[in-house]
Order: sequence, then C-alpha cells, then structure tokens
Amino acid sequence: MNLSQVKIGDSVCVKKLGGNGALRQHFLDMGIIPGAEITLVKYAPLGDPMEFQLHGYELTLRVADAEKIEVTALGIVGPDAEGGRSEESGANEGMEREDAEARKARPADRQGTPELIDDITIGSHPGLGEGGKFHNKKEENPLPDGTVLSFALVGNQNCGKTTLFNKLTGSNQHVGNFPGVTVDRKSGEIKGQADTLITDLPGIYSMSPYTSEELISRDFVLQEKPHAIINIVDATNIERNLYLTMQLLELNIPLVIALNMMDELTANGGSIDVNKMEHVLGVPVVPISAKKGQGIEELISHAVHVAKFQEKPLRQDFCGKEDNGGAVHRALHGTIHLIEDHAEKAGVPVRFAATKLLEDDKRILHKLDLDVNEKEML
Repeated sequence: MNLSQVKIGDSVCVKKLGGNGALRQHFLDMGIIPGAEITLVKYAPLGDPMEFQLHGYELTLRVADAEKIEVTALGIVGPDAEGGRSEESGANEGMEREDAEARKARPADRQGTPELIDDITIGSHPGLGEGGKFHNKKEENPLPDGTVLSFALVGNQNCGKTTLFNKLTGSNQHVGNFPGVTVDRKSGEIKGQADTLITDLPGIYSMSPYTSEELISRDFVLQEKPHAIINIVDATNIERNLYLTMQLLELNIPLVIALNMMDELTANGGSIDVNKMEHVLGVPVVPISAKKGQGIEELISHAVHVAKFQEKPLRQDFCGKEDNGGAVHRALHGTIHLIEDHAEKAGVPVRFAATKLLEDDKRILHKLDLDVNEKEML
C-alpha cells in the first residue's frame, strides 16, 4: 500500500521510500523516514494535495509524491512487494518504535543520533529569558565599531518565526523581494540596537535545495554571509526542528538558538535542560515565547554578542567513529580532506560542503570546481 491510498483519520507506518535524487532527499528532510508514524488529516477541496500529521506537525504532499511512499499498518513489518526486505525495513527491524510523546520530548535530531540522545537530559527548566553560561571572554576580538551586524533569522515553517521577527524589529522593517524570485524579503533593524540588520528567511525544513525557499535561504547564507544566525526552534517539537539546526551548525557561522513556545511546553508539564543543551550543541540557547514577548531582550543580547565577537559554534562533528560501524565518519572526513582547498577557495564551509556532496548535491559540486580525478574519488 502506498501513502496516497490511506483513508482520512488512519495512521500508518512508513516502510519504504520511492523516488530518487532530490525528491527522496526531500522526503527525508521532512521527517518521512522508515518507521515513522504518519496520519492523513484531510484532502484539499479538489483532492490534491493531501495533509498529514507527522512528528507532531502538519505536512502537505501532492498525491503523485504520496504514491512513491510505501506504508504499512501500524505494528506490521513485512517483506516488500518483490518478496525481499527493503534496505530501510531491514535496518529498522528489531528496533522498538517509540511512542509519540517520547518522540516529542526527546531533544535530538530526527535521525536519533545516539551521542545527542545520551548527552541531553530532560530536567528542570531554568525559566523563560534566563541566560545560559556560554560566552567565553578569553581572546575576544570584536568587529570594529560602526560595523553593521547582519543576522539571518532561520527556522522551520510554523515555528513562530514571523512573530519573532516582528518582536525584534517592530516597525523598523521593509519588504522587498529576493533576487530573481517573487518570494518576499523582509529585513529590518533590531529594536534598540543601532547598526544591525536582520533578514527573515523563508521557512524551510533543511538546507538542501529542493524547493525555491530552501535554495533562497541557502544562497543567502552562503553568498551574503551574515555575521550571525538566529535559529528559531519550536520547543514543543524539538526533535523535528533540530534537524535543520544540525545543518546550520555545519556552516560555522555564529549562531544562537531561540527556543520558542517554551510557555506552551511548560504549561503541558514538559521541561528542557537548556544549559545541558547549550553544552552539547556548543551555542547559546535562549528560551523564549515570541507570542508573549518573553526572553526577547535576552535573545538580542546573546545574538549581538556572538555577532560582534564572532563566536562560532564550539562543535560541529556529531558523527561518532563507532556509529554504523564508522562508515559515515570515514566517508565524511575522507571527503573533507579531499575538498578542503576547493571549499576554502569557493567560500563554502568545508564540513557543510562535504555533507552535501555525500547527498549528491549538484550545485555544491559545481561550485567546488573539482577536477575529473577528484570527482571520481568521491
């Protein structure tokens, strides 16, 4: 059975992904992975697209794309249509499927990096707006006075990004278009902070260039090189949102995480150990409620500081040497050594470039300008 055949209200388990190249990667970026539970909510008035609920958020797919996703009834794991086991189902066989509440609470990227899961614990929350203890005052070398500090506001769709942008800028904003497209570009000065400029980038699931919004956001960060990134994360759906965060860390740009909707999380009895999260990710994490305006001043203070002093993420490598037999670690680091000089010349962060090459990203491959022998070694 494929996903397009599911009835409204029914929940199924993703068994196998069809499609190839960019489409298959886009499925993975959206959290459609083998073993994931997905529920059909409704159809559009004309029957296409379809709206699903996955990992606690709403997702829209065209019927033609849903037909490429093989699903099975919950709790059933069986052979694929050809009588053998798919690679994905074989890899997931024997693993206990977590219940929905556990998935929402677990603060790790959706692929379940063991190192992150072990290192972050859910504990008492220090309170909205309380600052972390991240900043290191040693060897500070601030940008010259008068430098206009530029920020990119990045986050998933429906995570409160527009609300936060309005809180940060107030009426000090203007709307234009990104070059060559009709997507709105909103920028403005942060309230109370002269010589600042923040740009609200389109809501995206990942830094892979499948949609025009993803391409716009990635090109903005790689080409315009903001002094810092403010990554807004939905605290009520942290697992899903941190997938994008992991990719942003690879850009090696100063970054602050705005942990939004903390008021909703705590109201429902949840909590996040923010200081532990800072320690694991190596960047400041500021709990906020954009809707209520809580924690905004603390967020601004951290963002301006990391931009002014160019405090880059302390950690980018979350790939353990023993994970999956070390295959991913060896492939990633081998690629880094191969392309290091090319990435520096092209102005692309080397770890980000290596990851994208392993995803068969043609745009990054073209940008690096590798010779024939180097391409064959990939």
